[in-house]
Amino acid sequence: MKLFRNMSDKERDNWSKSAILGFYIYTLLLFIDQTYHLLFESNLFSSALIFWAGLILTFGYHFILNIKTKKGLDNIGFTY
Repeated sequence: MKLFRNMSDKERDNWSKSAILGFYIYTLLLFIDQTYHLLFESNLFSSALIFWAGLILTFGYHFILNIKTKKGLDNIGFTY
């Protein structure tokens, strides 16, 4: 039994771009939070905020890229 369909090559590329963006967001937020913690001995962001921000931005960017792909707007906007 197959639960999900296979991703197309373009959808796979979109997911790779989104996962990279999500990783950079996690890294940036953790760097800012740790720097703030070293300077002021308190946290700027909660762990939940960092977790959800990374996930929401990753899946949101993936959704936007897939919409652009379906409408034929691949070459417009931010690309790697």
